[in-house]
Amino acid sequence: MSSATSQQPRLQVLGINKSFPGVRALRDVDLQILPGEVLSVVGENGAGKSTLMKILAGVQPPDSGTILADGRPVSFGSVSDAMDAGIALIHQELNLADNLSIGANVFLGREPRSSALPKSQNSH
Repeated sequence: MSSATSQQPRLQVLGINKSFPGVRALRDVDLQILPGEVLSVVGENGAGKSTLMKILAGVQPPDSGTILADGRPVSFGSVSDAMDAGIALIHQELNLADNLSIGANVFLGREPRSSALPKSQNSH
């Protein structure tokens, strides 16, 4: 067994379903993301991409199914819940701040609130 297949998924979605009045947006969706993996979700308009992302980001709940984060079942009642689990939705934006780097645009509005640098032990 290769090391990639023996790793526990960071995020796993099992049998997710979501319907809206007159529309079945998601039917039995399964997905897994391994540590360090980059994933693209592509499909035609109306295929359910945005719905799945909103469920994973805590914007809306699934009708049924299971979400596992690091092997533990999770339920996101809010965007904050999903962010606490390390999941954030980066919305497609056509109006980026072209004077900022890609990274700065990605974190725009979610900038760190405190320094990640250790405080000097000599400061008083």
